[in-house]
Amino acid sequence: MKNTLPVLKTLAVALPFGLTAFLCVFGSLTLQTPGTEMILDPREIFVVLGAALTGPLGALLIGTLAGIYDPVPDVYPVTIAMHVAGALWMAFAYKKLVFENITSWLLFPAWSGLVAVYYFVILLPVMVFGSSLSPELFAHLFPDNTPPQALLAFYGLAWPEFILTSVTTTAILALLPKRLRKPRW
Repeated sequence: MKNTLPVLKTLAVALPFGLTAFLCVFGSLTLQTPGTEMILDPREIFVVLGAALTGPLGALLIGTLAGIYDPVPDVYPVTIAMHVAGALWMAFAYKKLVFENITSWLLFPAWSGLVAVYYFVILLPVMVFGSSLSPELFAHLFPDNTPPQALLAFYGLAWPEFILTSVTTTAILALLPKRLRKPRW
């Protein structure tokens, strides 16, 4: 029982982050990207913060909940994959690259770098290239585009969401006492 308590505490912290990410999309708090079936939404705020603070176990739960619903039903496996991959990145990178190795005054620029990698190296490429594994799905999501064209277009459209997520999560981390910024694993 003693060994399961930290796992239960981690899951208890991760669950609200994951459910809130899910509710952002399920509740239609989204914007349609022009020329595609893709959406932009604030769920990434909860994914990046929750995953960073709860570690890999929390990242798996949060990423799955964040991707389990999408307005385009056939894209579920891809949205789950992209959110789980991104959440795992945030969990490991925040603890290993930032929290343990960066001084306080560099924490926030380093955090913004992690969020940039989350969006532009993991999330968007997994979405574009994951959906390209099914030609019908890709054609539905990105009509008249090749995967590289879709990725470049998506990069241009994702900047506002990236900036909102980066600024919002940086502000939240800045407001948290240091002991609450510490990863739970």
